[in-house]
Amino acid sequence: MENKFSHRGNSGRIAQLLVGGKLVSPLQIELAKEIQNRRDESLESILLRLHWVKEEEILKTEGQVWNIPLFTKEQQNEILPKLLKNIPEFLCRKYNLFPIAQNNGQLCVAMTDPFDLVALDDLQRITKTEIKPYLGSKKDILSYIEKYYTNDKKEEETEKDIKEDVLGDIADIQLDVDEKFGDLDEDDSQLKVNPDDPPVIKLVNYVLGQAITDKASDIHIEPLEHGLKVRYRIDGSLFELIKVPQKHKAAIISRTKILSGMDIAIKRVPQDGSFTVYKDDKQIDFRVSSLPIIYGEKIVLRLLEKDAVSGKTLDGLGMSAYMVSLFKKYMFRPHGMILVTGPTGSGKSTTLYTVLNQINSPYKNIITVEDPVEYRLPGIQQVQVRSELGFDFADALRTILRQDPDIIMIGEIRDQETAQIAVKSSLTGHLVLSTLHTNDAPGAIIRLVNIGLEKFLVASSVNLAIAQRLTKRICINCKESFEADKSEKKMLGVPEDQPLILYKARGCSKCRQTGFKGRLAVMEMFEMSPEIREMMMADVPIDQIRDKAIEQGMVTLKQYGFEKVIDGITTIDEVLAVCVEEK
Repeated sequence: MENKFSHRGNSGRIAQLLVGGKLVSPLQIELAKEIQNRRDESLESILLRLHWVKEEEILKTEGQVWNIPLFTKEQQNEILPKLLKNIPEFLCRKYNLFPIAQNNGQLCVAMTDPFDLVALDDLQRITKTEIKPYLGSKKDILSYIEKYYTNDKKEEETEKDIKEDVLGDIADIQLDVDEKFGDLDEDDSQLKVNPDDPPVIKLVNYVLGQAITDKASDIHIEPLEHGLKVRYRIDGSLFELIKVPQKHKAAIISRTKILSGMDIAIKRVPQDGSFTVYKDDKQIDFRVSSLPIIYGEKIVLRLLEKDAVSGKTLDGLGMSAYMVSLFKKYMFRPHGMILVTGPTGSGKSTTLYTVLNQINSPYKNIITVEDPVEYRLPGIQQVQVRSELGFDFADALRTILRQDPDIIMIGEIRDQETAQIAVKSSLTGHLVLSTLHTNDAPGAIIRLVNIGLEKFLVASSVNLAIAQRLTKRICINCKESFEADKSEKKMLGVPEDQPLILYKARGCSKCRQTGFKGRLAVMEMFEMSPEIREMMMADVPIDQIRDKAIEQGMVTLKQYGFEKVIDGITTIDEVLAVCVEEK
């Protein structure tokens, strides 16, 4: 990270005021100093990078120490055109500054570093005016540069270029933008679309608004050799939204990074950021990641709707009545372990959050450790892993166990140490929920053994393992019925002489001509019964354990998916695409 405080002093006084104002704790200051001893980075930058204090709070404290006025966007009503003409854009970007007013013969300039003597000398030389520096945040300054430094001679031409090059195929998009964002929360002024906004801001806002409307899970902004393209992931598949020509490529990426709180000057190192949008009385959090590639920076935005998991029930996840009853048998027990397995993007976190909502109680102390924390759950203590500080899952769990927990949720069991603490916690009176990456539910117990746990510990601690996948739903607006043939009946386990009506995807405007809209969970639930526990202790092969589980009533992923095919919810091909072939 760029050391934006490199020319400043008095870090000790600033730290003292931050602690005195209860903005950070003495322990956080000590930890930041330990990091500072290993890095060429200021204390203030470290506190910001770790999200222990807001930039506005540091700026306010610095202004107090150095007696420098603080610039905020609320103070600025109108930018005088002559100020922009006096200071070229390249200078503003070079020194992270922006002209804000001219009073009593002084040019007032917002700066991230008001002690940058080189910048002050250059400004005074160019403007022939005395400079009065104000302390401003880099995010605010860069957003002003993006908004106001538009070449007046080419502004109309630029707007026309974007409309013709990018939006030409959908003529009503400009009206759509204003309608979609007309009801954004007033607090989120950065994302509101106004008629006077530069075209790049309008375009980025359109991309965000359309993603929310289309219920996309991710937005991919991908640099090409000549320009960039924007794709959405909807129901697990990527769809191209627009292509942007080369001349607007840098501006679109910079605008997205500014919204996310990233440093636009850093282009060769990955960055993470976030921001929030309010739309239709819903809060949508955007988790943003940048990745340098050969043609620029690829930006991926993950959309997380705050209320997406609130109000969900187990049967609402796609569980059958038998599965719901089996799950409730163990989720209300005071100890033991419940594991949810599956690949990335299979809905494991949603399942765990739903369970936590179901068992949440003012009489229970529920603590989670996650990387990252995706959804905020009221009444539940959520811990964010900080790998850069050496605060990993194992460290978090050791501390959590001293916090008198009743229920612990671990975002993922990745290593032996985390697995050992989780198992011991479940054996000492705690209910532990976690996820693993395995192909099926019985594979969860073998995965724990392979990580390095003793079989008797796994057999004694695990109560339930769930494997799940997400498969596409047939669009109800355009699905077509047909009579199943012999091969389809055989695959689904239906007698050949029994009539069977199935459904296929046709495609319509409401499902983007794909024939599918939405997804459903396909699940497999493995119970650690006394017989299976004995088989595991006797080193019986996993295939035999799996057969025993099926004999005791376990429905496999494929079988459960085929039940949904018979119910007319999905297709055979979609089930086979996500379910592992069984031996």
